[in-house]
Amino acid sequence: MNIVITDSGLGGLSVCAQLIHLLKNYSVPENSDSPSCDIKITYVNAVPSNDRGYNTMSGKQEQIETFEKIISNTVRLISPDNIFVACGTLSVLLNQMAPPGDKSVKIEGIVSIGIQLLVDNLIKIPKAKAIIMATPTTVSNNSFQRELLNNGIAKNQIVAQSCPNLANEISNDPEGSKVEKRIQYWVKKSLQQLQGKITDHLMLFLGCTHYSYHENMFKMAFINEGFSKLTVLNPNYAAAEKLKNYVLNDQSINSVLKNSFSINFLTPYAIPEQEKITLNKLLTPISPETSQALINAQIVPELLDD
Repeated sequence: MNIVITDSGLGGLSVCAQLIHLLKNYSVPENSDSPSCDIKITYVNAVPSNDRGYNTMSGKQEQIETFEKIISNTVRLISPDNIFVACGTLSVLLNQMAPPGDKSVKIEGIVSIGIQLLVDNLIKIPKAKAIIMATPTTVSNNSFQRELLNNGIAKNQIVAQSCPNLANEISNDPEGSKVEKRIQYWVKKSLQQLQGKITDHLMLFLGCTHYSYHENMFKMAFINEGFSKLTVLNPNYAAAEKLKNYVLNDQSINSVLKNSFSINFLTPYAIPEQEKITLNKLLTPISPETSQALINAQIVPELLDD
């Protein structure tokens, strides 16, 4: 099995790390006679260059054209069975993109998983309000808000808070002290959107994969603002669980037992050392293998071929 996980940066590595953690800790039934089969996981950094991220591009058309190119080259170079877009910013572009050359490749984004997570929890607690923290592209696209309304969630239950540059700040702050202050700032801004309305139960949805690295900082920021009844919804965990089930249902569970999986990191440009240092610190406790793949990143300029 050949799986690609991609993101507009390094936030999706948290999904990758969680997936490997789940696979390594999966309890295989005794006397299982499933045939052994290798699992290859490739992480593709879908940012074209260090100074040209999707949130700095001229508009949606440039974003779509750039991501289409990288997906097409990923399919050509790797021949994956499945591509998972572990990125809210890029997931919202999928339904506007041309399919890759090989139409048998399954492509899914984290936004659909996140929407279902939100719907399920808001239906359980109808009086709850959900604050969606995400990138400017994700918020301005309105995908979460639109799909929640289509699923019967009331408009006054939803607050969407854009957090410009927070993902980049997370990648470059190994100690997290600066990030903690920025998170506190954006939490205060999001609460202003509640317009002073009292809510018995607040849900925090982490709508950018980077934010998962500092889930506890988000949680404490809301608690310090007086919201003790807080439910944190992290789609990274749901995504990793879904990918784990996909692997185990389709391939040999014995392959997990034998650790016969590999992970590689591909990028069009050299990842700055500061980001490597920061992400290594965040990833190693979850999955040393994922951290090592980042350290040994392979530069593949062909990802940008026309």
